Amino acid sequence: MPDIECDVLIVGSGIGGLTAAIAARMAGLDTLVIEQDLLIGGPSSLSSGMLWMPNSQLMIRDKVHDSRSAALDYLANFVAEGDRSSTPERRAAFVDGVAPLVALYDSRGIPLHRCEGYPDHYDTLPGGHAEGRAVETSVIDAERLGTWRRRIRPQSLPIPARASELARLSRATTWEGRLGSARLRWRRLAGRVRAQELFTAGAALQARLLLSALELGAEIRTRAALMALESERGRVTGAMIDCESWHRRVRARHGVVIASGRVAPNATQPTPGEGAGDAVAAMEGLGAGTAWMSDAWRFVRPASEHVTPALIVLPGLAKPHLVIVDAAGGRFVNEAAPPMEVGRAVLARESLASGIPAAWAVLDARHRVHYRFGPLPPGPVPRQQLQNGTVVRAASLDALAHACGIDPAGLEATVTRWNALAARGEDSDFAKGVSAYNRYYGDPRHQPNPCMGSISRAPFFAIPLRSESLGTCGGVLVDAHARVLRDDGRPITGLYAIGGCTAPLSGPNDIAPGFAAGVGAVFGMIAVRHMVG
Repeated sequence: MPDIECDVLIVGSGIGGLTAAIAARMAGLDTLVIEQDLLIGGPSSLSSGMLWMPNSQLMIRDKVHDSRSAALDYLANFVAEGDRSSTPERRAAFVDGVAPLVALYDSRGIPLHRCEGYPDHYDTLPGGHAEGRAVETSVIDAERLGTWRRRIRPQSLPIPARASELARLSRATTWEGRLGSARLRWRRLAGRVRAQELFTAGAALQARLLLSALELGAEIRTRAALMALESERGRVTGAMIDCESWHRRVRARHGVVIASGRVAPNATQPTPGEGAGDAVAAMEGLGAGTAWMSDAWRFVRPASEHVTPALIVLPGLAKPHLVIVDAAGGRFVNEAAPPMEVGRAVLARESLASGIPAAWAVLDARHRVHYRFGPLPPGPVPRQQLQNGTVVRAASLDALAHACGIDPAGLEATVTRWNALAARGEDSDFAKGVSAYNRYYGDPRHQPNPCMGSISRAPFFAIPLRSESLGTCGGVLVDAHARVLRDDGRPITGLYAIGGCTAPLSGPNDIAPGFAAGVGAVFGMIAVRHMVG
């Protein structure tokens, strides 16, 4: 006899897992969500909280043109014909699932707003959208969660700002930036006066989904880890779980949804104790096929700082008066490119370096005066940052190069060429500032190119950069219903998977803000609806 019985077992409490729980309860299914951590959400709570929702009702409402065919054309840019992880049927299921998901959220009182002007990462490709397809939710008072409020993982943003507001905040010395900062100060002050703990970005979306799932009666158990999947006559019937060191057998009458996150960084073979890796290994044990397990999601961060979200560093890289160079002093990437692209380019330089930083952000005094870079607000660099090597400052480019171990002649030649390109506003080397995505984080006051400005005003600064892995790109193969597939393409009955543990819909490419979360949420709903027919 099983210790626990339910209609659907959901492994993982991120955006996709909680969306599946809401859909299951709305369908009248007895639902159990297990989370191996004490806190709900995992990386989802630390994310931007954006969801990529092409051709949604919100775009129609705001009279922003999009279409099903355009969204499918955009997705097709990133996968080769015959890619088992991103079939035309699976891509179509996602795009067609956007409107039902938005309606589901709306029915539960989960507000969504367009991230106005936040473009697709490759908006110049066929089907790309320069005005953006991402959505986000509103700030929420954590007190609404009652005793569960301390079970949401603390958010990564130190200020009550939505993800779409961060670009405006990065323009601290513009009127737009000042107005945005004033609004946030007012929001923070109002929260304090009302004794509110304000959740924003990923934490806000997690909180709203958790609140809805609890209101609908979903059972959620933390410190409950998946040990093994169980099957009878080829059908997955439940799982063995470790619930606070007590082993429990769960029987799931309709099926199991694996909604765990990415496999640990640099892990191509999941092993016990790695969380999402355990889930992938359990599915592989039943014959699940996998794809893209040798690739990793990457971003770039200051080499001397603790890990910080890529979102915080990116605005500074897209601003004028900055280039990224290697030890030879040469540029090798569009600094305003999407985070995955910059992270991979830096990683390639790291593989050639030995004992010294492989990449440096080089900037002049105007960048420091006007723009934030990572954890550094605009203005003078704190003495501690200069002393510990987080930032290097020098009166000339030659002195800066010598202090960093960069080739002085190479840096001088690069900056000379950059300044000539910046004067024309055309980066003929790497096309910085050409796309709407590049310009989103640029400085609109700076013309003719909001991402380009000469590096000519002393003192000069250099910040060492490094590439950071966010986990493997790959996971198990799934079909258009989120059913896990064997290596030969046959579905494993009763087993569904969504989110980071699945092979990506766009190959190993980060193609839009909120893309992974949007795909996970849509397929969380699709999986449950397929269960109930």
